[in-house]
Amino acid sequence: MRVTTVLCAMGLVGCASLGGGTGRETVSQTVDVPVDTAVRIARTQLELHNYRVGATGGSTLITEPRAVPGEVRDAAASREAEYWVVRVDVGRKTLGGTEIKVRGFRLPEGRPTTPGSQPTMIPVTDADQRLFNELQAIAGWIGDAARRKADGS
Repeated sequence: MRVTTVLCAMGLVGCASLGGGTGRETVSQTVDVPVDTAVRIARTQLELHNYRVGATGGSTLITEPRAVPGEVRDAAASREAEYWVVRVDVGRKTLGGTEIKVRGFRLPEGRPTTPGSQPTMIPVTDADQRLFNELQAIAGWIGDAARRKADGS
């Protein structure tokens, strides 16, 4: 059941990332390590910070749905549990370097419980500054670790 839920989430996150929205939805970092190394670093950093990577495809990582941290959750909505997933895409830049893109998607209806269900997924934008700051922190962890690797530290 977990695999089905994660695959469903992966497909939905892929579709959701194609849609238009308002505000900035992506946090990017450019690093000087190969793509495969950046993917390994991203996975390690997510796991070190208690995110569980549920789906991978080439140079894309998607975390399993997880509760939005209480201090970040929208106090006005005062929902008990709101879930989200994080998507990390890693790719080669045309003029050199490797680009790491981090996006987040809310699942306001909660964690999917039915295999193959398609929950509503809302891209996290900079309009939700508290949750967008979490995306910036994730991108920072990955970028900092990749730069340490590039420097040989």
